[in-house]
Amino acid sequence: MPLFYYRAVDAAGKIITGNLESREEAQVVQHLHQGGLIPLEISREEPRRGLKAYLPRRRRLTRAELVLITQELAVLLRAGLPLDRSLRILRDTSRRAGLKAVLDQLLRDVQAGKALSEALGRFPDFSPFYLSLIQAGETGGFLEVALERLADYLTAVGEFRQHLLTSLIYPGVLALVGGGTILLMLTYVVPRFEVFFKEMGQTLFWSTRLLLWASGVFLSWWWLGALGLALAVLAVLRLLRTPQGRLARDRWQLRAPLLGELTRQVSASFFAKTLGTLLKGGVPLVQSLEVVVGSVSNRYLSQSLETVAEEVKKGQSLSGLLRKSGLFPELFLQMIAVGEETGQLGDMLLRAADSLEGEARSQVRRLLAWLEPALILTMAAVVAFLIISLLLPILNLYEISL
Repeated sequence: MPLFYYRAVDAAGKIITGNLESREEAQVVQHLHQGGLIPLEISREEPRRGLKAYLPRRRRLTRAELVLITQELAVLLRAGLPLDRSLRILRDTSRRAGLKAVLDQLLRDVQAGKALSEALGRFPDFSPFYLSLIQAGETGGFLEVALERLADYLTAVGEFRQHLLTSLIYPGVLALVGGGTILLMLTYVVPRFEVFFKEMGQTLFWSTRLLLWASGVFLSWWWLGALGLALAVLAVLRLLRTPQGRLARDRWQLRAPLLGELTRQVSASFFAKTLGTLLKGGVPLVQSLEVVVGSVSNRYLSQSLETVAEEVKKGQSLSGLLRKSGLFPELFLQMIAVGEETGQLGDMLLRAADSLEGEARSQVRRLLAWLEPALILTMAAVVAFLIISLLLPILNLYEISL
């Protein structure tokens, strides 16, 4: 189980520090309350004292490093090497100090008689999902298979997230360049034309007057706009730190027009892939559901699924319970129902995850197919308005001179 470090205060006001092994932070809080202590800080990272407190903390393992050590450990165990020797090989071949330190601690714990899942629980780099699948592999005697499934899962999820992020790079750059161009014209180009127009002494077109007014307002009051924007951002960030604010944001993400459907498909894909991987790894359904619900990042979705594990334990259908939430696609629910009827729920969940992932990729492409031309046309229209508004007085002066 994970090891939690805590700082608490007793009835006399004395600061108490220590550590507890527990499945989740809430159980640590409950244990401290039962002992008459009020928790001040609970963390899965050991607090540092003395000179160590001024040194930089160990950097978390990256997803690529996590996939790498999972794959290599699976290969070594599949080759018949003992666990401690496999960890020693990984430690000796690791080049980054942080990763070497993690592997060295894992090796010491395993040599001391601890299970691998218990040793991994020391580090926040390994999620409850990761620990549950490792524990199931140790119990069933197929640790190398569990590691292979973990590596495949982490690779697939990482590639899907990378695809979604990469797809947004071009529209983001396009919007940034367009906004910078408009800002440059309002602050540098338009003021120089304004001096020229005053020397001309003729009546300006309404679009030119509007442009000169917008440039003057921006140059005179930009600080007020920046201050208002900063205050708005701070207010939103402060709101999102509250449970109500985070819940409202997550609910909006699932219900928003256009993006809501995509968010639901991505959430359902991660839910299905995680649950299917756990079931194929030998983790019981109820325990798998508890892990999956606890690992759901969207709080509104997690709140909607809080009672699913308990209801499944009572004999309720998983597909029926998920349908009540109204947050999962119908095809996904039908595939789960078929998996329950045929006794192949794990396989059907993984197939549903692949189907949802493919549909999400297609929807991203469709959204980008509309977004990119819309951004280009919007920026072109704004720039054209600026240029025409500046050129009209000059062309009118040329016609008068003729």
